[in-house]
Order: sequence, then C-alpha cells, then structure tokens
Amino acid sequence: MMKWFLCVTLLFSCVTLIALGCGDSSSSGRSAGDSPGQIRIGMMPKLIGISFFDAAERGAQEAAQELQVKLIYDGPTSDSAEEQAGLVNTWAAQGFDVIAVAPNDPDAIASKLADAKATGATVLTWDTDANPEKSGRELFINHTPNQGMADTLVDMMVAGAGEGGQLKGKFIIVSGTQTAANQNAWMALMIPILEQQHPECELLPTLYPSEDQSKALEQTAAALDAHKELKGIWAITSVALPAAAKAVRDVGRQDEVCVTGLSLPSLMDEYIKDGTIEQFALFDVEDLGYLTVFVAHQLTQGPIAVGTHDFGRVKGVTVTEDGQVILGNPVVFNKDNIDDYRF
Repeated sequence: MMKWFLCVTLLFSCVTLIALGCGDSSSSGRSAGDSPGQIRIGMMPKLIGISFFDAAERGAQEAAQELQVKLIYDGPTSDSAEEQAGLVNTWAAQGFDVIAVAPNDPDAIASKLADAKATGATVLTWDTDANPEKSGRELFINHTPNQGMADTLVDMMVAGAGEGGQLKGKFIIVSGTQTAANQNAWMALMIPILEQQHPECELLPTLYPSEDQSKALEQTAAALDAHKELKGIWAITSVALPAAAKAVRDVGRQDEVCVTGLSLPSLMDEYIKDGTIEQFALFDVEDLGYLTVFVAHQLTQGPIAVGTHDFGRVKGVTVTEDGQVILGNPVVFNKDNIDDYRF
C-alpha cells in the first residue's frame, strides 16, 4: 500500500512540474529549444507565402544561424495591417528582444510599434518604413536609395519605349496597396522626372491590385483592353511584374508595349528569355533579410554609428543620419545576367 501511495505521489509531482514548465515557456514566449539568455528576434514580412518574402526569410535564417539568435519569421497571409498589429502585440507581450516589421500600412502600425518599444523591445522597420517619430523605430533597413530606384525605373522605360530618348504616349504604373510607403516614395520621385524630362508622357491612373498576382493580371489585362495605344507598363511589386508580363504576352502585344519594373529573377526568367521584357530591376532580397537580422542583433549590443559598415558577408552598407540602413543600389537584370542569381 505504501509503495502504491509513493508511486502516485511521485507521478502527481512529475505532472505538476511538467505543467509548471509548460506554463513558464508559454508566458515567456520561449520554446523548449531556446537557450537561456538567447536573443529573440521577431521579423515580420508584409505577408507570408510569396516569393519575395520567402527569399528574405532565407537570408534572415542564414544570419540567425551565424549569430546563434532565435529568429521567429512570421506574418499575415494577406497584406493586412490589422493582423500585423496583432502579431506585434503578441511578440511584445512575450518579451521579444527585437521586433522588425515590413509594414503594410506605415501609419496604422506606428502606434503598435511605439507600444512594443515601451515594453523594452528594440523596434526596427525593413523593406518599408513606418513614421519614425510616431513608431519610435531605431532604424529602417532599406534596400536602395529611393531616388536611385526612381531613376532606374524611368531609365529602363526610356531604354525600352523611348523615342529619341523621350517617352511619348500613354503609360501606366501597377503598384501594390495604396498605403505601401516604398512604392509610393518611388512614384512620388518618378512623377517629377516624367513631368520635367518627358512632357509628352501621359501617365494613366495607377492600378492597385494589392500583393495579389491574380488581381494584378486581371487589372493589367483590363487596362490593355481599354487602352489600345498603351506604350508602357511599370509594374513595381514582385507579383505585379510577372502578372503584367503575362497579360501583355497573352494578347500578343510584346512588340507594342514595353513592360518593366521590379521583381525576382526566379519569377521573371521565362519572360526575359522569351523576349516579353528586356530588363527589370530589384536588389538582392536574400541579402536584405540577412542584413535585417544582423542589424537587429547588433542593436542589442549598442547603437550603430552613422557611416559605412560591414554586416557579416554584406559589405559596404551605409547608415545615414536619418536612421536608414541602405543595402545598396538597384540591380538591373537582363538575359545576360539573370542566370547569375538564385532568388
């Protein structure tokens, strides 16, 4: 009888300890695999499940392994500001050391980032910035200077559709969401260039299909049908450019409509090689994810000075006085170099 009693008592004690252990892990936001004192970084894309942010995750995970930090890479399944806000709140409550967000709506997320900072988290933005003052973000990990991207977009269109170096006729931009700060910044810089240097370029109302390739294809096809004289399409998100290229190819207007913009080599390979488009631009997306984690880790050790820095394998990164960490200049892809890139 005594042996039975001791066995039951020991079993009850073990169950209690296990339950307490699980409760501690949940409340702290740590998992069984976390090391004591390990830096925890929450990195949030605009949405998960598209090639652009998949590539960024590969670079981020590479950096996390090098630095031996705990990286949680997660986000909404659609470009939802509300879902992003909820996840920021969760990570802040779990005591994450760093929270890095690519905002869908820079204004909507700013107060949530400020709240997270108030809990003791270091707050960053990447890919797209939030309001620096309202969000309290430490740094913005930016892929390219905005002016450099705007210049590149215009130059590529001039090369493809220019007449004597001039853009003449009707052109259209296919963006993402109306609140996407990076696309909006590029367009804001492109428009004065077009007005001043290409006065015969008529820019039609911008299309906003969100980060949805099917919607981008549908809206671009409708624009092609409505404007038989369309000369060029700038598609400036990773999903919009392959959609625009397909729309033009589907109606056999490759020789009439110049399509260019921003996307991944892996998504544009077939359209480059079949001649639907001649060139497009972007940056190394894996390097952007890698850089974000390296900067996040370094900020847990102390501030990063203005100037030029090396972060792991990414060299010559510029940190500006206004709190930007700039990866580098845009990369222009064409049939001669597209096979050199794997993302």
